[in-house]
Amino acid sequence: MLKKLMESTLFQIPVTIITYTFYGLILGVSIFPGGIVIVSVLQKYGSDIIGSQVGTMLSSLFIVCLVIGLSLFLFYIVGLILMGIIIRILSIGIKPGSYEVATPTVFRWLIFSGIYTLAVTLILPVIPMTFFSMLFFRIIGCKIGKNSQINTYMLNDSYLLEIGDNVVVGGKADISCHIFENNKLILQPIKIGDNSMIGAHCYIAPGVTIGKNCIIGLNSYIRQGKNIPDNTKLTSVGAVSFGTAGRLEKS
Repeated sequence: MLKKLMESTLFQIPVTIITYTFYGLILGVSIFPGGIVIVSVLQKYGSDIIGSQVGTMLSSLFIVCLVIGLSLFLFYIVGLILMGIIIRILSIGIKPGSYEVATPTVFRWLIFSGIYTLAVTLILPVIPMTFFSMLFFRIIGCKIGKNSQINTYMLNDSYLLEIGDNVVVGGKADISCHIFENNKLILQPIKIGDNSMIGAHCYIAPGVTIGKNCIIGLNSYIRQGKNIPDNTKLTSVGAVSFGTAGRLEKS
């Protein structure tokens, strides 16, 4: 019955409107502090921009533009914290496992995944490898060890992700703790051991465990559920076929 209801257009239209209204409210709250700053500055300098001498106009316009730019970064900070908290709350109780699509759990997962998409689209690509991006993932529930450097924003369902100490994750690496198979959502944790490196543009599928002191080469694909032993070095070709006929090297 729930499946038929979710597939119904009459159900999808209002749910979509309500969901995106919720997303809009999140964005509005995130923008609000910066908006206060911009309005305050416009009240002080707005009249000088119109009808003043060129020197006064340019100096006032310069101040207003600076404040708008700084307010944008204020939006980034507030947005990441707010979105991270909401994702953390919505993901409470969603454990690793296999879930039918037409279930309340998957619906809740879709809601917080949409919020994560907002962060990925609007904020995270602008501030990689910063304290704030790391804070965002930690708020969600990602376990990140000491001195780890993460140069990617594609850490899907990172509340199921554990990253050890001194780990380096390259640019645009995609570490995903979920996958859809046979019309089911599958959630599995991923663990990356101490002193390991994940190359740029890698894809790490759900359920993967990467040991300590490993190197996963550029553009590698580690398939679902694989266990990479300590001290392993994988090239991209070997990684794709690891577990069948791929080449595995140990240092």
